[in-house]
Amino acid sequence: MTIGGRLYPLHLAIARQWKVHYYTSDMAAQEAYRAEEAAFLADMPGVLGAEAMAALERVNRALGLDYGGVDFALDAKGRLLLFEANATMIAAPPPPDGIWAYRRPAFDRVRAAAQALLLARAQG
Repeated sequence: MTIGGRLYPLHLAIARQWKVHYYTSDMAAQEAYRAEEAAFLADMPGVLGAEAMAALERVNRALGLDYGGVDFALDAKGRLLLFEANATMIAAPPPPDGIWAYRRPAFDRVRAAAQALLLARAQG
C-alpha cells in the first residue's frame, strides 16, 4: 500500500498458479508460506532487496496518490514485475482465526496511516 507517500506492506500471497488472490491462494494451508509472509511484513526492504524497493518507490512517485495499492511479484532475478497499481485497493483486515495474528500489526499500521491521512486532509 502507498499512503501519504509512504510504502506499507499489507500482505504477501503465494500460490502454485500464476493468478494469485490472497484468499484463493495456498496461504491458509501452508505454514511455510505464512512464515515467508511474516518475514515480508516485518522487513519488506530486507525481503525484496534494494532493486525492487527502488522500483516500488519509483511506482509510488509516478502514481502520486495519497492512497493506493501496488500488486507485484519479483522475477527470478529479483526485479519488480508490476501487475497493477491504483487508488482502489482495499485494505481488508485479516480474519480472526489465530493463524493470521502475525498479519494484524501490518494491517494496523496501514489503517493508522490511512486514518491519519484522512484526518490531516479534513483539518486542512
